Amino acid sequence: MVVTKDNRLLLCYTDERSKALSIWQETGDHIQDCALAGTAWGIVIIPETNEAVVTLPFLNSIQFVDIASMVPGKAIKVPDKCYGVTVIKKMIILGGMRKVYFLSITGSIMKTCNVGSDLLLSLKVNKMGMIYCCESDNETLHCIDIKGTVIFSYKSPDFKGPVDMTLDGRDNLYVTTRRSNKVHRISLDGKLIDILLKKEDGLNEPYGIAFNKNYTKLYIANGRYTENKQVLIYDCA
Repeated sequence: MVVTKDNRLLLCYTDERSKALSIWQETGDHIQDCALAGTAWGIVIIPETNEAVVTLPFLNSIQFVDIASMVPGKAIKVPDKCYGVTVIKKMIILGGMRKVYFLSITGSIMKTCNVGSDLLLSLKVNKMGMIYCCESDNETLHCIDIKGTVIFSYKSPDFKGPVDMTLDGRDNLYVTTRRSNKVHRISLDGKLIDILLKKEDGLNEPYGIAFNKNYTKLYIANGRYTENKQVLIYDCA
């Protein structure tokens, strides 16, 4: 899940029966779907463009989408079942099985780095160019630099099933943990600030998470990925 510059929600349907990217108003009104080549997982908007990149892990591919017209673009094969995706310095970065792949903005492989020991379900880059990687099954958050060097790895007893991340204006990281039904707020240097949200706040296997552009609302895609989700909206003002 990502938020566009005009505060619309872009959602990937991850049910294997659905192969679509969907755009919604922040009020909850559905606008349009875009048919994709396969089942999607991760999505990132290329900065200063109307183009997004979506991962299609079951096809070992990524696909470009024009988010202004919601018209699908070309799909490109990648060397792994990639889930997480982010963009930095005109490079597309993908998270696969124990590896992070750096691609040109057109989709050509530039380099590969080893990170962790399992699937990297989501990636996020901060303003300083640090890349965060969620290794869900190993219940670990890794932070690497653009060379692939690990800066720190974060684990805790409540950090069960980290699956998606977002950043606030101060580069604090917010991580959903689907098995412990929590949102962890983590500092730039990899320290736990607090548990922001819990099951009693409405979380039930949270997956996607994103802020709106002025950080006054926090959106969380709630529920199992094989079922219809609901999007929870939290007021941060």
